[in-house]
Amino acid sequence: MPSSDHPPLRYPARLPYRSYLYVSPSTPDVVREADRSPADAVVLDLEDLTPEAGKDQARAVAAEFLSGTPERPTLVRVNAARDDGTLERDLAAVVAPGLTAIRLPKSEDAARIRWIAGLVEDLRARRNLAGTIGLQVMAETARGVESLAALATATHTVWSVGLGEGDLRAELGTATDEGLAYARTRLVYAAAAAHLPPPVQVAFPPGGDEADLRRSTELGRSLGFGGRSILNPAHAATVHAIYPLPAAADPVAGGSVGGAGDDAHAAAAAGADGVRASFAEVVA
Repeated sequence: MPSSDHPPLRYPARLPYRSYLYVSPSTPDVVREADRSPADAVVLDLEDLTPEAGKDQARAVAAEFLSGTPERPTLVRVNAARDDGTLERDLAAVVAPGLTAIRLPKSEDAARIRWIAGLVEDLRARRNLAGTIGLQVMAETARGVESLAALATATHTVWSVGLGEGDLRAELGTATDEGLAYARTRLVYAAAAAHLPPPVQVAFPPGGDEADLRRSTELGRSLGFGGRSILNPAHAATVHAIYPLPAAADPVAGGSVGGAGDDAHAAAAAGADGVRASFAEVVA
């Protein structure tokens, strides 16, 4: 693969990263371009960014890309579990040597997370893949928010948690930061209590105003978030200016199983301790 204008950092073996660039793996060129972007990590999106008619093609493109060695840590957002086997087809396509972690949307039930973790582990073992493939669990409903403590501790392969705020806003009937203050605070506390890295902040609209991006990202950091999903690679610079670099130490090599290194734990604890003051600002 050609060398990137933005060479990869020495990333930790586990999440978080400062920025996660969402792309649909619609064509190999789209994926290669994302892999050369300034974002810390890439999320190949088989869910919302890929229409139903294009999912088989997207799986094939993702599978080919992940069979190699991406320049950036690469996650895949799979489709939510349902009765038609869509999730299983997603996993069968993307559990490969180049996969860092799987982003699980619409998560509500810890038992379902453990079931998915079992599917991933079975595929990993049968394909003789070294290392653990992590899960990034996304709560997108009121039930998911109320289950965050259980989701965060469902299995040792849960590496991070986050919110899918679009669906949550629709369910709650709110379009404001104040309406989501409880969910965001509960997420940060659940991550810290489970000794997970600070959670990932929701994606910013690709055509959004730069001042709004900065304001909302600064709010996220003040609440204890550790990074942000983006849809526009040009937004990475602003996100990186607000969120700190991830810890460089490899916790797996150092013998850690449950967390992402001392720096990430300290950031999570500091975020949780600061939420009470930040919450007052959000709801004022």
